[in-house]
Amino acid sequence: MTRSVLLWMIPANLALVAWVWGGRMLFGVGGWMLLVYLFSVVPVLLVGLVVTSALALTQQPGPAGRRELTRSQARAQLVMWVAMLVFGAFSFDFGDTEDSDTALLVKVLGDHEWVWAATTTIMAVSALVTVVAWVALVVTLTAARRPAAVPSGP
Repeated sequence: MTRSVLLWMIPANLALVAWVWGGRMLFGVGGWMLLVYLFSVVPVLLVGLVVTSALALTQQPGPAGRRELTRSQARAQLVMWVAMLVFGAFSFDFGDTEDSDTALLVKVLGDHEWVWAATTTIMAVSALVTVVAWVALVVTLTAARRPAAVPSGP
């Protein structure tokens, strides 16, 4: 699994950036947030994912001579992917006309205040989980780069 997560890192990262940017359009939710995300969320995601991809792909090969992630690195990457998938699906959007704001849950459950609260909560939690998983991934990737301590003489 750790090798396959590494191999899927770049294609999955690119697909999930596109998903976060406009995936909600598959559910009929599209509007001005596409433009807002294009200049705010997308560049931040791209920079962050380029950093983790570069760190992961330039790690030293393991004992078998193959590059692969550790289990904790793979878990952090997978958690980040799931959180990005959730964020992209549950993002809300709005258009130029009054009452044009919508989201996936609003389309499914109706336009109620509690549905908007749930949508906002899901977005916030998934964004937070994405950031925490990214930090965990960066920490584990950089920790793996540190040389092992060599015991000093007697």
